[in-house]
Amino acid sequence: MQDFFSMASPAFNFNIVHIVAIATVIVLIILLFLLLQNRRQNNTYKISEILSPLTRSRVDNIIIPDGIGGLLEIEQLRLMEQGILIVETYQISGHLFGAEEIDQWTQLLNGRSYKFANPLRHIRTSRQAIMSLIPNTPIFYCVIFSGEASFPKGRPEGISIAESLVDDLKAITFKAKQTQTTQQAWDKLLRIARQDGQAAKLGEEI
Repeated sequence: MQDFFSMASPAFNFNIVHIVAIATVIVLIILLFLLLQNRRQNNTYKISEILSPLTRSRVDNIIIPDGIGGLLEIEQLRLMEQGILIVETYQISGHLFGAEEIDQWTQLLNGRSYKFANPLRHIRTSRQAIMSLIPNTPIFYCVIFSGEASFPKGRPEGISIAESLVDDLKAITFKAKQTQTTQQAWDKLLRIARQDGQAAKLGEEI
């Protein structure tokens, strides 16, 4: 009896090869996706590990008055010995290009170009709003790209990636500690801030 595969038509053999090739490509895509996800999670964990020792208290996703009759949402606030740090994170990867005065920044990823809003505009507006609520308190800010990002033309001031965060924070950690005054300002800010219409609640480290 002839072997089954020796009797198979060329079209049948082609279909088998085609299916195997497609399955291989799908597996490779899944593995690449999982690898990228793992890198993003590692960066997120690394950022948390860097910020945690410097943080006395933390609150997430709060809403404050913007000082001109509106409201502002802030992703993350951290109370430090030296003042209050505003943190905004972006899971954006690729080669990034931007400057402080440019409204639209550019992301180059996989040969394609994308535009996104200058993240410094929002965080600086947030800083001004907080300063109006608790004057005479040092307010710092940091925009962190947690994806696999790089800035070939240089990073604007106030922008960090996971690999640069330790060095970027030194400008803050070297400043004089103001434990009592910053705690009082923090308590006042939390009495004003809201989360989904409720009083702000302290967050916990992941």
